[in-house]
Amino acid sequence: MEHIQLKNEIPDTVEALTSGIVHDFNILLAEIKDRASLMMNSVKQSDPLYRHIKEIIRCIDKGSEMANLLLCFVELNEYYTSSIDINRLVRNAVESLDMKGKKIVLDVDLDPKVLIVEADPGKINQVLMSIIDNALYAMPKGGKLSIVTESVVVLNGTADVYGLNTGVFVKITIIDTGAGMNKEVLESIFKPFYSACHSRPSEKKGLGLTFAREIVENHNGVIDVWSSPNTGTSFSIILPLKETTDDPDSSAGDEKLGLWMESILLVDDDEKILTIGRKFCKSLGYSVITAASGKKALSIYKEKKDRISLVILDMIMPEMNGLETFLELKKINPDIKVLLSTGYAIDENAQEMLRQGCKGYLLKPYNAIELSHKLREILFL
Repeated sequence: MEHIQLKNEIPDTVEALTSGIVHDFNILLAEIKDRASLMMNSVKQSDPLYRHIKEIIRCIDKGSEMANLLLCFVELNEYYTSSIDINRLVRNAVESLDMKGKKIVLDVDLDPKVLIVEADPGKINQVLMSIIDNALYAMPKGGKLSIVTESVVVLNGTADVYGLNTGVFVKITIIDTGAGMNKEVLESIFKPFYSACHSRPSEKKGLGLTFAREIVENHNGVIDVWSSPNTGTSFSIILPLKETTDDPDSSAGDEKLGLWMESILLVDDDEKILTIGRKFCKSLGYSVITAASGKKALSIYKEKKDRISLVILDMIMPEMNGLETFLELKKINPDIKVLLSTGYAIDENAQEMLRQGCKGYLLKPYNAIELSHKLREILFL
């Protein structure tokens, strides 16, 4: 995993303050969501309280999204690139979609070959979800959402138009049959806080597409958009192709076979996070061992290292922080698989962990689907 830092104009004090606030806010949201989820599971869908609880959870998710947007702002110039399979990334994104109650036909057509790009998986997933979210929003009464991946050759004329070098690229196309946009709206969609929906001015204004374009451009790619009123919209994410191979994993079945045989060591000094994480891991079929400190984690790992497939490790802990614990774990097993779990921006300690072989990071508060995708990505790739 390679760390790339672009020019950063955000003062360190502002970044530290923002990260701290977001961390504490996300921990609070995680606790509230856990209680709300327990309430939802204890009432029937016919109960009048059910829809109120569901709305509470929706608001919690929206609050977490807004908090993490602040992290995106301070982290926009931080990239942790690795070789990623675009088809797998798209599959994971599609699996995470909540389509309940939506009259949407989903059509996913993935290239039969593995399409590898050198990119920051978290950032590219953010781009995908921003565009898909906008596509679903454009079809409130239903429609068709199509997602296509393919390799394309960009030659001189097209390269000049896009501002790219000639070569082979990965193209991810997301098409909706929604309201579409006229030329004036189309020219403004990447502006910060722009919304084409003036009838609902409080909704759907943000920085999603603004960040998406900058992220793709920082990966030496481009976003191409076509739209027509009352017809629909097409977004194409074009990224340099690193390599392509035959897909040995065209179905997800083989991945799921291992889920019931893996053991996770979950390390966090916050008992509430341990409780939530334990529930998530067990619901996904993993066996779980918990540790409330770095020293306890080391003791457990020395004794049970042959049984533990992966460690989920908190960064901010008393006595031994995440980096110190990680380095000690690597002395026991140089090939250990560790996933960093943090509510902060990726600071110097986190960067050092990633440089030293940490397999990735997960921002708090995470849900079971996000955890599932990250664990599967590390354990089965």
